[in-house]
Amino acid sequence: MSLALVVLALGVVCAPDAMSQDTAIARDSAAASRVAINAMNLRPTQLVYSMVLERDNGSTAIGARTVDVSRATYVGTPAWLLVETRTASGASAVDSLYADGADLHALHWSASQGDAHLVMEFRGDTAYGGTSAPPGRHSSIAGVPAGTIVSGAMLENELRLMPLQPMFQDSTATLSVTLGGMSVLPTRIAVIGEDRVRVAAGTFDCWVVSVHAGDSARGLYWVTKHDPIVVRSALDVPTLGGAQLVTELTRIAR
Repeated sequence: MSLALVVLALGVVCAPDAMSQDTAIARDSAAASRVAINAMNLRPTQLVYSMVLERDNGSTAIGARTVDVSRATYVGTPAWLLVETRTASGASAVDSLYADGADLHALHWSASQGDAHLVMEFRGDTAYGGTSAPPGRHSSIAGVPAGTIVSGAMLENELRLMPLQPMFQDSTATLSVTLGGMSVLPTRIAVIGEDRVRVAAGTFDCWVVSVHAGDSARGLYWVTKHDPIVVRSALDVPTLGGAQLVTELTRIAR
């Protein structure tokens, strides 16, 4: 499986083979998150996951994923640095996001795998950036609603900070990036149940959270009820005919 440069979050994609000629920005006021994120409650953490591609005819282990959360500064202000490193099918990718230290809104995002690269700067409700890969380069400037999710690590850490409980729901937006431009997908987050899940790192009581970005990007996240972290996720991969990318926690380092 070639991940190209795919950020493993719903709808957040920078893929050389998924080019778009137009940039469509959704400006639905309902897309702005209704839940206040208090990033002051976040703690430095390192989480290591296995990655498995599941199809009807079986499962294939494809690699590992590590998410590092650390305190940092960006342009002289307190920030969180969220670094996601993925190794799959012999290729590695790195995704780094500087997020505001108070509410985790995006400040600066960069991602790379092989010859594919992305750099994005966020100022107020505007994103400035560009992508490059062997097919070419593209620069973009676009409006981005407050609270927009821009990476898998950002989504998972926001889930850690949300007041999850039965019937919880929230609306936000997810940024989708290709070499041709950017689009913002209305995103719905909802607690759909509870589960006790066993992974390599242990057994955990979890909230099961559904995340839908746009019409096709869907996934489930298992978020621990106590000392919240994401211990499992199952993301639909529409380009692979109904396959799911499943990640499970193998190790926690705090």
